[in-house]
Amino acid sequence: MTTYLSGPALAETDPLDAPMQEITLGPDDTIRGVVGQYLRDPDLWPAILALNNISSPAALRPGTVLRLPVQQVFAADAALVSSLTAIQKANAEGARIFAPVQIGEAIRNRDEAVQKREIGEWRQVVGFAGVATDIAHEALDISLTQRDRSAEAVVSDVQGNVEGRAPVEPSWSDRQLNDILVEFERVRTLTASTTQITFRDLSRLRLNPNSNATIQRMRSDPLTGGEVTKVSLAEGDFYALLNQLSEKTTFEIEVPGIETTTNSADFWIKNDPTGARFVNYDQPGLEIEENGRKIEVGQGEGVVITGAGAQRATVLNSPRLSAPALGEILYTRTADLAWDTFEGAEAYWLEVAADPGFNQMQVSEWGIRDTGLQVELPPARYHWRVAALDRLGLPGAWSTAQEFTIRLDDTPPFLTLLSPAPDSIVTTSEIEVLGATELDAALILNGAALEQGEDGSFVTRVALVPGRNTISVLATDPAGNISRRDQNVIYRPAAAIEISLSQGMPRVDEALATRSEQLSVTANSTAEPGAPVVVRDETGAAVLRTEVAPGGAISFTVPVDAAPRRFRVEVLAPDGSVEGALDFDALRDEVAPDLTLDLPPPRATAEASLILSGLAGDAVRLELNGSDLPLVEGRFDLSVTLSPGVNTFDLVATDAVGNVTAKRLETLLDIDPPEITSVVLDRPQGEAGPILIEALARDASGLRQAAPFLIRIGAEEVEGFLRCDSVNGICRVSLPPQAGELELVELMIEDYAGNAAFE
Repeated sequence: MTTYLSGPALAETDPLDAPMQEITLGPDDTIRGVVGQYLRDPDLWPAILALNNISSPAALRPGTVLRLPVQQVFAADAALVSSLTAIQKANAEGARIFAPVQIGEAIRNRDEAVQKREIGEWRQVVGFAGVATDIAHEALDISLTQRDRSAEAVVSDVQGNVEGRAPVEPSWSDRQLNDILVEFERVRTLTASTTQITFRDLSRLRLNPNSNATIQRMRSDPLTGGEVTKVSLAEGDFYALLNQLSEKTTFEIEVPGIETTTNSADFWIKNDPTGARFVNYDQPGLEIEENGRKIEVGQGEGVVITGAGAQRATVLNSPRLSAPALGEILYTRTADLAWDTFEGAEAYWLEVAADPGFNQMQVSEWGIRDTGLQVELPPARYHWRVAALDRLGLPGAWSTAQEFTIRLDDTPPFLTLLSPAPDSIVTTSEIEVLGATELDAALILNGAALEQGEDGSFVTRVALVPGRNTISVLATDPAGNISRRDQNVIYRPAAAIEISLSQGMPRVDEALATRSEQLSVTANSTAEPGAPVVVRDETGAAVLRTEVAPGGAISFTVPVDAAPRRFRVEVLAPDGSVEGALDFDALRDEVAPDLTLDLPPPRATAEASLILSGLAGDAVRLELNGSDLPLVEGRFDLSVTLSPGVNTFDLVATDAVGNVTAKRLETLLDIDPPEITSVVLDRPQGEAGPILIEALARDASGLRQAAPFLIRIGAEEVEGFLRCDSVNGICRVSLPPQAGELELVELMIEDYAGNAAFE
């Protein structure tokens, strides 16, 4: 592979305006390899083919020159990295809470940039990514500003009925996922409902059913940099997992009459008419203050505070989950969850979530008296855990979480019998049964259990009786679905066999041909169905074995390469002798037809008839815009009628094995002269200045570069040429200063089709 630059090596200003880098494909190069080497992303190959106007990888050949937008891709990728960094930095400062609109718009623009990259729109990639970066910076500024004001929290999970009441709301209203909560907002869960509140530092509170809490304070101190969060629990209970606690961060909990300050990051609190309950699962403690009395709750400790005083207890350890087994797949809508009896447990607390962090709660059951519970869940993967409740109603440590999957499966298992073939004919007293099924399926062969291998395959031998024998295999998957396959085995006497190859198979000269590495051969014979067939190569070695299909059909696949190879197909008698044989040659043809034109069509013409002629190589079929064209010894010659405007022709040549060469041809039929919209003959800088001739014109086929003119300056005639810019339709020339009255005598503007307009 060779490479060189077209134009300067680097753009002097904008890399998006840099010249394309050109490389020449070598004999061992692939489009993915080249794109991966130069652009560091092989998946960009479709965009590179489109950029080079190449229809498919099959059209690439050694020596093909590809233009690669190396600097453009690097600039686009750098912009994407910058936008991602800006978005991540804003999110790290709480943009999803403080600037959700801005960060959402930044993400949307970056996603748009990623999509534009896939189709090679590099300038748009940089544009969208730049917008995303700017908006992310705006979101970051908003978030940093908000950090010095009242903080906010977000509803990060909702299961069942959850209501809230902000300070400005006259009544309770529903709270949905991702709703923002503000200071002094009340939140409550109804029966069989839970919700999770996530604060800016990613601390989480899980309100369990029938709970009512108020977010009294969420503040950041701009002087000290500290943050204070205070939650009041009116009734019910919540489980807290705090994050990023430091000396400058405090989390306070208020239960009526009790103030709690925590350094713990893992604790549970409950308040009901019988009293307040606190459990600490973390090494840092909970500090409780009631009526001037302070109580420190250490790791693994719980406290119950009632009117009679405080009662301290060591909470129970975690129970062991017993069923379903770790990672087990259940094929019903219900899951029977079970755990071992834990000594000292009065009841249990069960949680089932859709994620390992238990942020998406599906089931939360408190006070289960049994050591098991049946839950109904939709198909998905779930995580579950159990905590034991002691006689004081304090939950112990969570069990190690385990996962299970609910999968609804009413599809019979995959089951195939590879041998014997239907109605096989044999003379031995045993036959080999070979097949495959799903790895977890149970197999029954003719009423007896059958073992399968590690890959799902099975093989065994079955004793036969004279006449017709039925081989019956049943596969049952863990969901109880059943698949069944039956095959028959019969006997027959030997006979003389005639074999003939199917006439419809592609051929190159006398050899069967294909463009793949394997050739599928079909033949007809007078053999009985089930008769064994062996195919041998030129050395006599067996290449494959098969059987005659119903109706005497024979089909098999043999390996081929570019040079013809000789094969021999034999039909065998039940005793192994040859009953019939046929020799044939086979080869692989991967070369597409060489489609060449005698002359390429003009870019534009004023003639309504166009001659297309050339050679189509070894093509057996030639199409023009989907219609067949006659081929005479590989040559074509036809005249096509053009329509005004752009005419597009797709010329497709196909050889006997399906190799295809396609060419797209375009020509413009332009019978109209250019339209001259204006002509200016003037001295724009005054009487002593140069003379400007400028004309505006437009034409479908474009303007020729030179437009002859004749003007009169005073009594002198001056002639020359205007230089035309076909893109913007301007023809212009500037003449030296010369005194005298100006008069346009003649101006001719010609298009590329040869049509001329005069002014």
